[in-house]
Amino acid sequence: MKEKLKNGMLALSAVAAGVTNSLIGAGGGIILSFTLGKLISDKFPDKRNIYVNSQAAMIPGCALSCMLYASRGMIDVGGFSFLAIPAAIGGFIGSLMLPKIRVGWIKSAFALLVVWSGIRMLMT
Repeated sequence: MKEKLKNGMLALSAVAAGVTNSLIGAGGGIILSFTLGKLISDKFPDKRNIYVNSQAAMIPGCALSCMLYASRGMIDVGGFSFLAIPAAIGGFIGSLMLPKIRVGWIKSAFALLVVWSGIRMLMT
């Protein structure tokens, strides 16, 4: 029964992550990172994998919401094109850096980014 409850909580958090990410363009990975860290961190011997798996889980939802937004004409192709390549380069660089950074530093950077983002969103 406990495993079913965990799986249910994981599924609900994934839905919440998808909705959050689709509505405000960010935050889904934060929800999943928190949930994975709390519910199944024992399945990840290297805690960096929590962040990697939460990011990978967001890909299908992001792709689907982008397709729906594009079908409604809500995506500025010029702006998207300008950002997509540098974002991909940044993702590549980050994936090379992640294995070399201590988990404690990653947790601290993650926490600071969440707090800073929250403050900035409230102020704008």
